[in-house]
Amino acid sequence: MYLSDQDILSYLDEFEHASPHEIAQQRFRENVIRLQLRDLRRVGVVKGRTHDTYKLTSYGKNVFDGEESLPSEDGLFNMSEIASDSFPEADWCLTDFSNLDGETVKELNFDIIEDTAEEYGWVRGSPEKTRQRIGNVPETDLHRIMREFPTHEPLPQQCAHWLRAIAGLHFFPDANHRTAMNTLSVLYQTLTDEQLPIGTNIERVVLESKIARTLLTTVRFDTLWKRDALYQVWHRYFRFVLCDDGCRRHEPPEHHLRLILNYAREVL
Repeated sequence: MYLSDQDILSYLDEFEHASPHEIAQQRFRENVIRLQLRDLRRVGVVKGRTHDTYKLTSYGKNVFDGEESLPSEDGLFNMSEIASDSFPEADWCLTDFSNLDGETVKELNFDIIEDTAEEYGWVRGSPEKTRQRIGNVPETDLHRIMREFPTHEPLPQQCAHWLRAIAGLHFFPDANHRTAMNTLSVLYQTLTDEQLPIGTNIERVVLESKIARTLLTTVRFDTLWKRDALYQVWHRYFRFVLCDDGCRRHEPPEHHLRLILNYAREVL
C-alpha cells in the first residue's frame, strides 16, 4: 500500500514529472505519497512543476544516482535529521493520538445525539436507525486518518486538514463538523493542556465549509491532505484563532449563503 521515498524518486526519474495520483497508480496510498512529496520538496530533492505535480531537482537526481547521500532507512529518508530547521517545534504540531481512537470518535458523535437530540438529523426519522448507522462506521477508516496524518506540518495547517478530513469524508449521518471540532479539541488539549479556542464566527465558518464541500471539493481517502477550497476555509479560520493572523474579507450576508447551500442541496 505504501511506497518508499526511493521508489518515488525512481518513478520521477523514469517519467520526469508526475502527480501523487499518477505515482500511486491506483495501487498505493495517494494521500501518503502527497505528504512524502512535500517532504522531499522541503529537503530540495524534488520541486513543484505545477499544482500537485513534481519533478526531480538536479540535487534529487544526484541522490537517486547515488552521487549524493542522505540518511535513510528502508528507502525512507530521515527528514527530521536532514532538515530539522524546517519542521515545526514539538509544541506546535499534533503528533500524539494516544487519547483518541476510532471508538472515541464515534462516541463523541453519539454524545451529540444525547446532548442535542432535537438538532441531530435522524436517518429516516428514526433514532434507532441513526444509532445503527453511527455504530456501523468502520473504526479502521478513522484510525487510518490518524495513522496517515501530516505530522510534519504546523498546527494551523494540521487543524485545517483534520476538519477537512472528518467533515469532508462525512462519516456520520449528521454533526460531522461538530464531531470534527470535538475530536480536534481532544488532540489540542493533549498537546497544550488547554482548551481549543473557538472563534465567535464559528457558525458562519461551518456554513462556508458546507458550501465548499457541496460545490467545490471532493474529499476521498485518496484526496486527503489536498489544500483545496475546503482546506482554505479552515486554514484561514485557524490562522485567525491560533495566530491572530488574517484580515476581514468581504462577507456576503449569512442568509444569502444559506440560500446558496439549500439550493445546491436541492439541485445536487
